Amino acid sequence: MTRVLVALTLMVVACAPPGADLSATGSPAAIAPLAPSASPSLTTSPAATTSPFAEAAAGTEWPAVVVYTVTADGVAHRIDRTGTTDLPRICDGQPVGAIARADGEALLVRCDAVSSDEDAMAVLDLASGRVTRLASRPFRSFPVAWSPDGGSLAYFRLGNCPMPAPVCQTRGVIADVGTGAEREILPSDYHLGTELAWTSGGLRMFQPECAEAGCFPPERVGTFLWDGTRFNKVSDLRLVASDGAQFSLYERLRSLSDPSGVRNVILRDGQTEQNLTAVGPREFAIDLLGAGHALAWRPDDADTTGLLGTLREYDPHARMLWNRPAKLYPRGAARIGDTVVSTGFDGSIYLYDLQRVLRFAVPIASGVFAAVKR
Repeated sequence: MTRVLVALTLMVVACAPPGADLSATGSPAAIAPLAPSASPSLTTSPAATTSPFAEAAAGTEWPAVVVYTVTADGVAHRIDRTGTTDLPRICDGQPVGAIARADGEALLVRCDAVSSDEDAMAVLDLASGRVTRLASRPFRSFPVAWSPDGGSLAYFRLGNCPMPAPVCQTRGVIADVGTGAEREILPSDYHLGTELAWTSGGLRMFQPECAEAGCFPPERVGTFLWDGTRFNKVSDLRLVASDGAQFSLYERLRSLSDPSGVRNVILRDGQTEQNLTAVGPREFAIDLLGAGHALAWRPDDADTTGLLGTLREYDPHARMLWNRPAKLYPRGAARIGDTVVSTGFDGSIYLYDLQRVLRFAVPIASGVFAAVKR
């Protein structure tokens, strides 16, 4: 069995500095501890509230969100305000991930290939129910990004495995969904903990400084944007969201996988930078809410599951407007309009209605889901 490093997956900045070429290779250095950085004092609005999300009563109108899940038998399901609908079977093996196309009309599902280090993929057309098996096969446990037009995929394939390195290298490719033809965009190298995302602003990659097997030099670290020829560095931080005009939301962190590492939420307005993580060293940026307001999640320091914490909203002046208990997996959370959708990482899926302050539970247990606006 090929040596595999498991790395967890899941906008553009208006003014990007000169591009940084990512062609340098070399084994990452040993991980060194990160000293916590100082945090600002917490500023809370006098009207801030900590009232919890109430459980939605039976018969309460479902949010304007459609949730698609894929259960362990490979069958897809649609859940919306009309109820639950069973869809065709997509996977022959265990489903391991799902992405909704930008227009909400198709679902891309990754399926575990038991006999290989590369996962199978299939596309479900949600209007016709047709399932298309793709020739493209990404390297297991590395991220996949789907272009907004649905025509291309970006992912990693297995690269070189030089000895005595503890893990193999990978190489990045863009594949045509229809033909499976691949174009290499990153040569064989160590891409540890690397994330990919593809939005209307383009294909984006984030490389943390440190992952399970080592650390990288500063020029390899940060958020990079693909220009059709190479990835250009746009920030040292992890870009989460941008309104394309004034505000951008970032995370300052060293490692995606270190549960004790410093993780700060940063809001920029083009001129100033606000560190929103005022108490303690760790918060997760979820999304921009509009007008420079930011949504973040703060884990409960006493919780050992990594799922218990609070959702909170900040205004552009770093004042916390509300702070409500919420069980979610922050790296798998998605904001769809006024709703945050997340798995509880135990098979449960929750919808948090931010306007009505209600929590809805998806009636089908599955850790694999995607959500779109109805």
